[in-house]
Amino acid sequence: MANVRKGLALLLFALLAATALGAQQHVPERDRCVGTNPQAPVVMEVFSDHQCPACRRFYLEVTRQVLSDYAMKGRVCVIYHDFPLKIHDHAREAARYSQVAADVLTQQDWIRVTDALYYYQPQWSASGDIESFVAKALGEEKMKKVRQALADPKVEKDIDQELAVGRAVGVKGTPTVLITSNGRTERIPAGTQYSMLRRYVDFLLAQAR
Repeated sequence: MANVRKGLALLLFALLAATALGAQQHVPERDRCVGTNPQAPVVMEVFSDHQCPACRRFYLEVTRQVLSDYAMKGRVCVIYHDFPLKIHDHAREAARYSQVAADVLTQQDWIRVTDALYYYQPQWSASGDIESFVAKALGEEKMKKVRQALADPKVEKDIDQELAVGRAVGVKGTPTVLITSNGRTERIPAGTQYSMLRRYVDFLLAQAR
């Protein structure tokens, strides 16, 4: 009976993603995959704004778990897209730190920066002081590299490119989550809890074998 309930839950989740939010033909760009296996059979893309409270909840409660349980074990490729919204005064600046961390530091450093941005979101959203929280996460030596990289005009172009990628797949708000497996992409409800997402990812991994 438990297996039947699990199967029905997975089916309901898949139908919800496919019918309510629409399936898409989409080929993820894996060059910025976070994890140990860019060719993992399941790709989770997250379009997110660091100043968005719903994005904070999704990262801390879901994405962080996926990174630990799946991406770092080579089972899922996580692609994080900076999608700063104009309604948030400091979102673009936070995205600049995220982009630079991904470009000039290690994956673990990017995770440290992203952890800090989301964990301390209430504080820097009020003060605008993003750098001090990033510096605490990285230390002074790595912050020197970050400050130097922030001066490169390429950072702004990279953020604009991320926004363009999001608009191309119909992103209108954050967080927007896409999961691609077996050539099919589904939009996942942003309020999905990790327990349900985990069952769905396990189902997709089993199908990919």
